[in-house]
Amino acid sequence: MARGVRWGTPERSEHYLQPRRPHALLLWSLAAGLVVLAGLGLLALLGHRKAVTPGHLISAHALLEARCEECHAPGRGAADVRCQRCHDAAGGGRLTQAAHVLFGSGDPRRAAEATAVPCARCHVDHHGRGARLTAVPETQCVSCHFRRFAAHPEFALLRAKATEAPGLRFPHARHLDALAKEKGLRGDAACGECHERDAATRDFQPLDFDRHCASCHAAGGSLGAVEPLPEDDALPPAAIQALGVEGAWLTRTAEFETGRGRVAKTALHHRDEWVLFNLRRLRRQLQPEAFGAERAALLARLGGLERRMALSTPLAGLGTEALLAREQALDAEIKGIDARLGALASPAAPGSALARVDEAAAAAAAAGDTAAASALKQAAGAPAPAGEEPLRAEELAARRQELLTLLEAIETTDPALAGRTEDLRRRLVGLRAGEASQALLQRVRQQRAAERLRVADERGLRAEGVPAPPPALLAGEQSALRRALAEAQARLQELSLVPAPEGTLAADVRQRKTESVQALAAPCAKCHPPGRVDLAPVRAARHVLVRATFTHGPHLMQADCVRCHPGIPRSAAAADLNFTGVASCRECHNTLGATQACASCHDYHPHEAP
Repeated sequence: MARGVRWGTPERSEHYLQPRRPHALLLWSLAAGLVVLAGLGLLALLGHRKAVTPGHLISAHALLEARCEECHAPGRGAADVRCQRCHDAAGGGRLTQAAHVLFGSGDPRRAAEATAVPCARCHVDHHGRGARLTAVPETQCVSCHFRRFAAHPEFALLRAKATEAPGLRFPHARHLDALAKEKGLRGDAACGECHERDAATRDFQPLDFDRHCASCHAAGGSLGAVEPLPEDDALPPAAIQALGVEGAWLTRTAEFETGRGRVAKTALHHRDEWVLFNLRRLRRQLQPEAFGAERAALLARLGGLERRMALSTPLAGLGTEALLAREQALDAEIKGIDARLGALASPAAPGSALARVDEAAAAAAAAGDTAAASALKQAAGAPAPAGEEPLRAEELAARRQELLTLLEAIETTDPALAGRTEDLRRRLVGLRAGEASQALLQRVRQQRAAERLRVADERGLRAEGVPAPPPALLAGEQSALRRALAEAQARLQELSLVPAPEGTLAADVRQRKTESVQALAAPCAKCHPPGRVDLAPVRAARHVLVRATFTHGPHLMQADCVRCHPGIPRSAAAADLNFTGVASCRECHNTLGATQACASCHDYHPHEAP
């Protein structure tokens, strides 16, 4: 009996089964892929690029969606030079990892050794119109820093138990007691009498003498009077006008009394120009080295600011010829830096500018001032003797003033060296403690090479017809530079109007002029501490959170002033920091309270600062 065949059983094939040819599916897949790529490429060439992008750009970059070449360099993906083209248009290198390390540590050697991090590693686009490009995952921060806010170190100024030198005598306790007694103000109401909120910045308005101090300290319209002084020490208005000085303060002759070779002032104003001019004049006579060093430092700062202002024009806003000229100038500058680096290993030629600097350094060493000789060689680029370390911070600060004065004397003696001395001034001002001049030159060379790369890239984009970004991108930086330039020029103008002293002062004349300084500054000494011949500049106390962003507005909604500044009611000196530290921050910034995100207080990129 035959075995039954169940339904579904396949019948025997009349042909042998042939195995599939190897790689047949792969070849068909490659062919299909090539067809798809060709189609996408054709769409891209026709301007329809949405099909080839991984997603929409953020809203601020939406106009670039059809111009991939503005962000993507051939063979390099999203190139840093294309990001810097709009976001760091002046070419300062502020948005690099090295700038972040320098801002955080203040150590140029660590910054020079920092690993380059491309912008696109942290700022990833193509995630949609509403994405935030600045929302960087905290994993990028904790890869180098602490992982939890509970491990946040104490603020550096508090760890160092630092004090401030704001150039002002201001006991908070005395002023708060006066407000409580005269106006019945206490607590935040008393603080708000001087610290006025500013809605625009969500912080406080700057303090102003006329608005906050004059009602008590100049109640009668005057801060006091200056007793009669010799006209040789305090020039009367007519003698000051004869020097070419102009100003409305010279026309208020009713405030002056002259006679018998003496001059007095019966009414003083805050920042009285007559007092300040005569104090500057006496300072130049009594402390010519300090006066000359301040002027030299101002010249160095002015030169640096003018260079930055010249470079603050966005590269994309320059014409083709201007770009070529910028590239050639950078080539020449790099060549000069290379020559200086090469000269470090060889002795200076007789009669050269470097040889003159060597002579000055040798003279300082022969006089026994080895620290000044070392600092001068360090700034000039000369190699330090074997075993000699770069100057420490306190030594560098002490010698910089002497060297700036020395450079001014060299320039006066030989005007042909003006260019060289100007360069040395900038390098002295820019020299950091512990940094040899060779390292400084290497750092400058890296900056110039990066600038040249950007200029070359811009020229390439210009040849391809890529449009320039908006010129307003640098408006904020240019405005800050203009303010800094105006301040430096105004101070330099004040110093330039002071006549040079004639000869060396005799001992009795020096003593008389010293007493005149004290008499001139006596009405100001109630608020301005002594320490130099003229008045020390008033500066707001350093921000404790120097590497963080802090605004008082949101915090005042949660706490009163004394909660974070408990020492204020008992403070008798403006030098007190009066801040409890990171512990007060942890009271609110915790897992159940305010955010602990790094970006809520810290910025990765340093702020623009002239």
